[in-house]
Amino acid sequence: MSVFTSVLSCLFSLVLCAPLPVDGEGCRKCEHRGVLLCSNHTEEIHTYEKDVLFCSTVAACEDCAGALLVDCPKCDGGPDDHLIAPRQKEVADWMATHELSKFMERPLPMVETDRYQLLIDTGPLKLNKRKSMDGHLLMHLVARDVMEVERLVAEHYGLVDQSAAVEGETALEASMRRNYSNKMRMWFWSTLEDHQKVMRKYMGNSSTGDFKLLGGRPVFSAWTEKEMATVRGVRSACTHNAAHMLISNLRKPLWVGDIGGGWFDAGSGHWYEYEIHGRSTNYCIEEATVPLEYHGGVWRVALRKWIMKEDTYFLPRLMPMNTGAMTLPEQAICWSFYEWLVLNHQPALPKILEGLKAKQETRAVLKETLGMTVMQAEDAWRAWVVECYPIKGDELREPNQKKKRGRK
Repeated sequence: MSVFTSVLSCLFSLVLCAPLPVDGEGCRKCEHRGVLLCSNHTEEIHTYEKDVLFCSTVAACEDCAGALLVDCPKCDGGPDDHLIAPRQKEVADWMATHELSKFMERPLPMVETDRYQLLIDTGPLKLNKRKSMDGHLLMHLVARDVMEVERLVAEHYGLVDQSAAVEGETALEASMRRNYSNKMRMWFWSTLEDHQKVMRKYMGNSSTGDFKLLGGRPVFSAWTEKEMATVRGVRSACTHNAAHMLISNLRKPLWVGDIGGGWFDAGSGHWYEYEIHGRSTNYCIEEATVPLEYHGGVWRVALRKWIMKEDTYFLPRLMPMNTGAMTLPEQAICWSFYEWLVLNHQPALPKILEGLKAKQETRAVLKETLGMTVMQAEDAWRAWVVECYPIKGDELREPNQKKKRGRK
């Protein structure tokens, strides 16, 4: 399917109450549609725009006003002329709801998806030593990353898609008929001043570092400091925090990280970042003196070595801890235990989260969902790590792979 045809298909689905098409057969230039893709946007951007409901950057386009289509200049119109005006109105109505832009007194780069409201106001950032990436493209890559987190969470927690259209509702109304009570708001700024300004207004805090509120109305704000001043830094930070936000808001809005589920909160945040980006370099740690680096964020080899030489049980001590009270190596243990759950006991995840949100003790939750005590669960997890984590590299081994190689 061409980008042109694909964009038309998306607009047909977004414009729910469009007027009847005008008469006209179009021409060869517009493939007899009467409209063309707006040439102010690259083919790459046209492709990325299909992922989102709205984008303020294309909404500001003087030619298409966010519709991504313009009238064909070579003919008198065709069967798709009717798509442009209603889409432009829908975009304009969405732009009028931007409270944050009004507060900051300037246009802000934002996209909205079914589950997220994203603001990436970083400008161009380093992609590598030689190349940079503009903020608009970065914003769409972040959108893809966090939508992948959403997809994985839906898979792991057995979420039923409730997206079937309801007559008369808008795209925004349709997006909220899911398993969450609110959209996840994620803001990334280029300056500390902007970050602190919105923090004071919307989060009641003036931290110089990244900050989030979880549970009923999740919101995350950060700025391009230190390791977050790169494309990879912004993408991984948003991916990591998207996991925290989704799981805290899922079904019963409540953050488990400070009510006895810190191991689950820390483990899940690291796992989804690791799964999508191949490492985890973010952390949710309150103590500023704790080392904030652990094997470059690539953990399987290091953890395998650690648990093979450490006889003391980890989990009985970690299970009652709050997320922010752990060290990064302790959070890496939680990541690995969550990975064991995902790959070996995925059907138990919804009940584990439900139990933790009901403020049940972890030992009772694991006994009910896995039929194991905490120590029995740790024994099973340790045996799996030794068998499936690599000696070098970072790729998981298949169970019994080592034994099979030995018999050849």
